[in-house]
Amino acid sequence: MKRLLFVLSITVTLLSSVFGIGEKESASEDSPGSLTLFAAASTTDLVEELGNMFTKETGWVVMINPASSGTLAKQIEEGAPADVYISASPKWMGYVNDLGRAAESTPFLTNRLVLIAPAGEEEPSLSLIGNSLDLPASFAGRLSLGDPAHVPAGQYAMDALAFFGWDGPLEDRFLPAADVRGALAVVEQGETERGIVYETDAAKSGKVTVIGVFPEESHKPITYFAALLTESSSGAEQFYRYLTSSEEAAAICRKYGFTPASGE
Repeated sequence: MKRLLFVLSITVTLLSSVFGIGEKESASEDSPGSLTLFAAASTTDLVEELGNMFTKETGWVVMINPASSGTLAKQIEEGAPADVYISASPKWMGYVNDLGRAAESTPFLTNRLVLIAPAGEEEPSLSLIGNSLDLPASFAGRLSLGDPAHVPAGQYAMDALAFFGWDGPLEDRFLPAADVRGALAVVEQGETERGIVYETDAAKSGKVTVIGVFPEESHKPITYFAALLTESSSGAEQFYRYLTSSEEAAAICRKYGFTPASGE
């Protein structure tokens, strides 16, 4: 019964809809149907535009469920209805593959990890972070980051902190968030002096300053994966191909600061 209630809850949430795509549009006589995209929270703005473009071109309505990659993977495991999944890490993509729920998957996007502060409190910089920075001593209070238990951005952050030897001194000062957008919001509101998020999230906000970029060697490669899930709707494969193979989708990804994994 608990499992059934969970699945029904997710279904109702998705059908009531997200980002202005509601029941009225789903029920449109002009639409061939709807499909559900489970997307890593850091791709929220991107996938909203991609979904809207796909709807205009095909008539298929794209219902979007954004959350941390780990949370979405667990929802898929519990039987939540989903057609396409975008994960911000290979770990959670592998998890869904191991469940037998991915009919096909491929690298989709890449990103960078940055250190941020509330806007106006620090001079902006795009320089690489190095050993000359003593991060624990450079600010007071807590450090905002995605919860490393299930948020890929938080896992990458912990890798980077360990690389520089800052994980120990900062251990009692972490403020974990439900997803990377939550980690960004805490810094935007001035509740912490520092945060670690994706470059694309920082770029969309006028309320934070990028202090520096973590070097690629300090953490695992930040690669997003897209998967076509099993038992998906008839429009799902078409949408999956649109995301991963079309130049139009690649151009939109670049507009939001992501790099298509193909490098094109």
